[in-house]
Amino acid sequence: MKKQILLLITIGILLSCSNDDESGSQVIDMRINHYQNTGIAVGPVLTLLVQKDDAVGTNKWNRFYTNIEGFDYVPGKIYNLSVRVEQISNPPADGSSFKYTLLEVKSIQEVDNETLFDIDLKINGQSFVTTNSGYELLSQIEIDCNTLCDELDATVQNQDFVVGTFKRLPNNEIQLVELE
Repeated sequence: MKKQILLLITIGILLSCSNDDESGSQVIDMRINHYQNTGIAVGPVLTLLVQKDDAVGTNKWNRFYTNIEGFDYVPGKIYNLSVRVEQISNPPADGSSFKYTLLEVKSIQEVDNETLFDIDLKINGQSFVTTNSGYELLSQIEIDCNTLCDELDATVQNQDFVVGTFKRLPNNEIQLVELE
């Protein structure tokens, strides 16, 4: 009888330990949009646009301010992923409290270059348009402002919120089509 009780206690301890380890980790489905948007973290940043679990396939996209370990994003493609999410016990003050790790790329869908998309060019007075060498989005993505360069300059200078509608060019530039 004592051996059976000891065996049950041991099994109980082992099961409770494994459950504790797994409670900080889960696997989710995630969809990554074909373009990045801007956001404000510690400073201005480019963010992925994502859908998670039940939101996958809807029209609702959220900014994603961290990275996915093992995932190499390429603009112009929509990715369906399986991702492990782990809680970080002591996250940095300016970082996420979760670690995301790619488990599987389930599918990749090429998006036609003529597909239009909106990017926030200015939020609450914070401009994301840089002009170090032509027009760029945070000095990372080249912007062809087409015939709208003067309007882009004036709008970004005079408004607190500016949204640009873009299409992708073959060389990973984006072309401004309209300003809101």
